[in-house]
Formats: sequence, C-alpha cells, structure tokens
Amino acid sequence: MLAPLDDPALLSRADVSGMLGQMASFPSQLRASLSPAVQRGISADKVLIGGLGGSAMGGDIVAEYMASRSPAPAAVVRDVALPRWVDRRTLVILISYSGNTRETLALYEAARGRAGHITVITSGGAIARQAEEAGDELIMVPSGLQPRAALGHLLGSAAGVVEAAGLAPMASEVRALLPALEALLERLRPKSPVERNVAKRVAQDLVGSVPFVYAPRSIRSAATRWQTQINENAKMLCLSGEVPEMDHNQIVGWIDGERDRRNRPVVLRPRSESGMSAHILQTTIDLLADSGLDPVVVDLEGETALSSALQGVMVGDFVSYYLAVLKGVDPLPVPSITELKRRLG
Repeated sequence: MLAPLDDPALLSRADVSGMLGQMASFPSQLRASLSPAVQRGISADKVLIGGLGGSAMGGDIVAEYMASRSPAPAAVVRDVALPRWVDRRTLVILISYSGNTRETLALYEAARGRAGHITVITSGGAIARQAEEAGDELIMVPSGLQPRAALGHLLGSAAGVVEAAGLAPMASEVRALLPALEALLERLRPKSPVERNVAKRVAQDLVGSVPFVYAPRSIRSAATRWQTQINENAKMLCLSGEVPEMDHNQIVGWIDGERDRRNRPVVLRPRSESGMSAHILQTTIDLLADSGLDPVVVDLEGETALSSALQGVMVGDFVSYYLAVLKGVDPLPVPSITELKRRLG
C-alpha cells in the first residue's frame, strides 16, 4: 500500500503556495550568500546579533558556533532594547529579511553611536534605506521569499561577516559542508520514499501530537528551528528545550506528572556529540523510553556540531512541510502573525 506521503497527488494538492521550493533552496542559498565581499578590518571583540522570528534563526546558529570556535562572545537579542554592554568594541549584526521589522529598527536606532561597527542584512525596506544613508555596511539578499525560508541567505551572510572580522572561520566551514547538505536534500525531497526519508517517517509519527523537541546545547538552534517551523508551516503547537537543562525540570513533568497522550518528546541526537554530553543525552532518551513515553529519536550525521545543526535544520524543515501535507494545510500563509502586525500598526 502506498504511504500517504509517497502519493504525488496528495503532495501537489497541499502546497498550493509553493513553500517546498523556497525551503528546498537552503543549500543553494548558502552557496550564493557565502560569495559576496564584506568589509574587512573590523575591530571588535564581541558580537551582538539582533532579529526576530525567521530572521533571528541565523543569529542563533552563528552564536552557537562562536561559543565553541571563537574567543569572542556572541549574543542574540530578540527585543527592542540594546544591552548596556554594547560599546565601540562591539560588532552589531542586524538581520531583518523584510527590512521593516519594528523591533530590529529600534535596535538599529539604539546601536548608532554606541557600536563600533554595524552590519545590516536585509532584502530591502526601511532598514536598508537607513543603513545606506548612514554609511553602515549593508548586505542585500534576494527578496520575494518568506523570512523563514530565507535562512540560507541570512545565515551565510552573517557567517561571512564574522569571518571577515577575523572572529571565527564560519563561512569557510559552512562552504565545506555544502556537498553533504546537498546530498541530504535529495534524501528529504518528496520523490524519496518513506522508507528512505527520515522527515516523512518523523512527520507520520508526530501528526496529531504536540511535539516537544530537545537537543544538546551544542545544537540548540536546531531544536528551536524545529519548533518555529512546525508552528508556522504545520500550524501546530510545538515547544523546544535543551539537554541537560530539561533533566533538571521538564523531565519531572514528563515522568512524574499526569500523562497526556498527545504530548510527544522528540530528541535530536547528533553524532558529533561525545563524552559527558553524549552520555547524558543517551541516558535521558533511555529514561523517557523506559517510562513508556516513546520518544522520537532523530539521528543527525556530521563530524562537527555545525554540521549536525545544519542537517538538523534541514530535517526539521521537511518534517514541518510533511506535517502540513498530512494535515491538509497550506504551509506558507501565517494569518495570525499578519493580524498581529496589523494591530501593531
């Protein structure tokens, strides 16, 4: 019997807005965004990345990478207020795909005169005009995408900035990972049958549930991406957390609390994890399984945390797409966000 997600008619009916094409361009977006020249000679010893929603996701991956590969601390701000520690030794990277995100515009206004260097990454809008007028570094990315589907452009551009500043060799490492990401893409596409497609299998396991996605701290960004993509593409409630932090609080709710059959733990298990972290992660999985919670475990290949994180992002994107197909919802529109923005003016 044909598995539902191997039915071409079902797949073509669901994605009426063409979200699949945008989402599947992640590796090619990375390849294109790693090429443009960026300013060099930036003098900074710390990094602040500002953004919201899909525009902030690239910042999460950059900050996570820098925590293990750079002496410079990096932080992501999803707010309107600039931290007090921002000074002339700070590289501020502001990411707004639309260029009109009001919170990011507020951060830009606050960063002027305080930050040593400001880089704006956008497809246009008010922030592009303001950066051009002020003479700040402006990196333009292609327009016409959903912000959450432009991650490759935004992440690749930010990786190029921190590498050009001499803070971390991220752009070079991402470039080296592109062949593996392109191979993974072929295994995730709709033409790949369920038995060889991890995203289809996981989506079938999660339909009708409330997923709680966990990952070790080294790839926390991947769990966050799963949450936001399932929220927006599949129109489902989904939450995320990290190990070992969840072992000190949420695990009590899972095991000792009242059970709700809709709730389903999902654990991203990267091959790059080792030592104490790997032991804690596996012990957590075993305890959830032994307690009858039937965790969905997703193994991520890759020799480094960055490789595992990027692969985790891709798998999660396709899981969210296949969940939308199974639910019969168009993954592209997000009417509640549109209405909220309308009310905010």
